Amino acid sequence: MYDVIIVGAGPAGLFSALKFSQKNKNLKVLLIDKGNLVENRQKTEVMNGFGGAGTFSDGKLHFTPVLSHEKLLHLYTVSEYQEYLDAVEKIFLDYGVNPEYYPKDLSKAKDLVDNAERNNIKLFIRKTLHVGTDKLPKIIKKMQDDILKSNIELLPNTEIKDLIIENNKIKGVVTKENKEILGKYVICAPGRYNASWIEKITNKYNIKTVYDKIEVGVRVEFPASINNGHSELMYETIYSLYTKTFDDVVRTFCPCPKGFVAIEDYKDYVCVNGYSNSNNDGKNSNFALVVEVALTKPLESSRKYAEFIAQGVTLLGAGKPIIQRFKDLKQGRRSTPDRILKAHIEPSLKDAIPGDIGMAMPYRITKNLIEGIEALSKILPGLDGDSTFLYAPEVKFRSTKVFTNKKLETEIENLFMAGDGAGVSGNIIGAAISGIIAAEGIISKEFT
Repeated sequence: MYDVIIVGAGPAGLFSALKFSQKNKNLKVLLIDKGNLVENRQKTEVMNGFGGAGTFSDGKLHFTPVLSHEKLLHLYTVSEYQEYLDAVEKIFLDYGVNPEYYPKDLSKAKDLVDNAERNNIKLFIRKTLHVGTDKLPKIIKKMQDDILKSNIELLPNTEIKDLIIENNKIKGVVTKENKEILGKYVICAPGRYNASWIEKITNKYNIKTVYDKIEVGVRVEFPASINNGHSELMYETIYSLYTKTFDDVVRTFCPCPKGFVAIEDYKDYVCVNGYSNSNNDGKNSNFALVVEVALTKPLESSRKYAEFIAQGVTLLGAGKPIIQRFKDLKQGRRSTPDRILKAHIEPSLKDAIPGDIGMAMPYRITKNLIEGIEALSKILPGLDGDSTFLYAPEVKFRSTKVFTNKKLETEIENLFMAGDGAGVSGNIIGAAISGIIAAEGIISKEFT
């Protein structure tokens, strides 16, 4: 019998465990993940394992309460949330993250914001640290080791399929092998990859949720020279705009200056992502360009719609992502290997199939993406050129937000939610904060 069971060892689960290890060592805590310990994870094990999907990510850490950080601002004031941001920032610095902050020059960054605004584009300024894909696993390993030293038990390679709930109160969890693990409190933090499991559990036990928007699009890769000035100043440039034809929101996220494009394997389909090493040693740059999709009736599950699109792209790509030159997409023709070779850069992801994204994605999304790149080329000249590649699909799943109280406890007594999979965060730092908040909620209930 455990006092606390944490399901998922991504940022939310890790920071929950760190909180328990620092604040109260009398609690018997179990941290479970369906993947490997961080030192045993292979490069192909991107989505599961200790450290979560963020372990092999670009390692961009954001400390300004905007964009994805707004997911908890209905529960906390901006100043309250900023205190959590500051606390998590200190933890990462204590674990050895290099304190090199962006933007480098706030005045010059504001000039970029003004220029974007003149072109009807919003550019966000965020306080950012870049760790790098090559360094982040080492940071996670240090955290994992400290958690283990505090007598918190780690249980890797264990998938949780169900919860044990009696009289509207959590009693434990059930593994895929039907083994029951009993616990007084449970924190569900399975990550974005397992958002469908959260949806299944909440439906089964009538836990109140609301479908959140998802974002569907492509990874845009281009000559690094196009964005050098912006990235050297701000590192991470996030743009948002409304398209001409449909007046839909198109935005960028996860820019990877001098980085690489990578595959995310979701078993039934593949997606793409990007990363940069700490020394930014790539020849090209890339960012995600996505369209916001929020559905109402008859299909409210935007996640299912996004999966449908991703499966279609994967089908046309014969199990691999599709790569297409922007020029070919605009001209309504597929890219061939010969047309890919006509670009002045080489694709950083070699394992992608030349094809036609316009055949795989809905017209509205494709049109929005084309108009988005055309608009961005006004402040990033050359982005709409012949050497810009698009990789599909890029999907950001954030489809089910679980209703909780301020400490992230659900309607089920002693059941807490944390992280991206539960819809209460949208990035590494936000997930870490939600994990801390859930742990604080349990500590408060147990000892006050």
